[in-house]
Amino acid sequence: MAKQKYALNPGEKIVYKTSCVRHGFWGAYTHALTITNQSVILEKYGMLNNFKGIERFDYTVINQAIQGEASNGEKQLELYIGDKVEDFALQSGDDNELKVLVMAINDQMGPDAEYYDFNYYQDIVTEAKDTDRILELRAKAQDEAPVSGTGGSGLEFAGAAAKNILKSGDFSAKGLTKAVTKATGKQKKKGIFSGMMDEFLDDIGIRDLQDEFIEMGNEFREEFGLKTKMTHAERKELEELEEKRRKQEIQKQKNAAFQDRVTQQKAKVDAQKGRTVEAQTQSTSNAQMSVKEQMELLQQIKSLLDAGVLTQEEFEAKKKEILNG
Repeated sequence: MAKQKYALNPGEKIVYKTSCVRHGFWGAYTHALTITNQSVILEKYGMLNNFKGIERFDYTVINQAIQGEASNGEKQLELYIGDKVEDFALQSGDDNELKVLVMAINDQMGPDAEYYDFNYYQDIVTEAKDTDRILELRAKAQDEAPVSGTGGSGLEFAGAAAKNILKSGDFSAKGLTKAVTKATGKQKKKGIFSGMMDEFLDDIGIRDLQDEFIEMGNEFREEFGLKTKMTHAERKELEELEEKRRKQEIQKQKNAAFQDRVTQQKAKVDAQKGRTVEAQTQSTSNAQMSVKEQMELLQQIKSLLDAGVLTQEEFEAKKKEILNG
């Protein structure tokens, strides 16, 4: 486990961190930025990755944190502190990472800072990077995709179906259906065989060799401004990312359904609490009304005692009966 090169303040927690950061227009991309629940910390490193100390920018002195632009057009984080502007740029040039960096600082300066932790921002960055990569690979795959998704081109499939019709000599609706079904079956078998062959070629290293030639060709294509071809490794990466995204969507749906159930149950509990409190309030009110009524009745009985209608013993008996009722 790597040792922390400096101490955090009591109660201070890291919520986001990024490396290869430039501080100032003429700086080198050797530093790191750590966002905590108390401040923005610049970790300074030399060209040989030697630690040179830290510089803190507490939220109490930061007026504003925005995404700005350097004079060369490079996007950067800008911290406005009094009459000064501290600027930071990422070597990766990743827009998503920069946006999350700005978001994290503003969140931590806001009233709901306690609800945002390290995992919250890390999940956003990871999902954004996966999305960008999926879109990039999808675009590349679409450029090379065949006309039909049945394992061959549309013309190849139509040709196979026509060949089956001519061979059978049956031009009826039933004959056409049989011909198309047979062609579809062949295409499916071809697709299955193709998948098995892909695995075999991958296992014996042929796909790696093919990718090397494709990458060599891509270098020439880039020089002439032509579209590059997709490697087998990129296709495999796309499949894995798509599968990962599919599982994430399923998990999100499960989480949403679970959260919905929790919310419903909490609402029932809150409603029950409300009814209980209301009943208790009503009960207290009723109890107070009964005492008031008892006092009024006692006064009436007392007036009868004073008038001589009731004896002292009769009054005491009535009083006891009223108070115990």
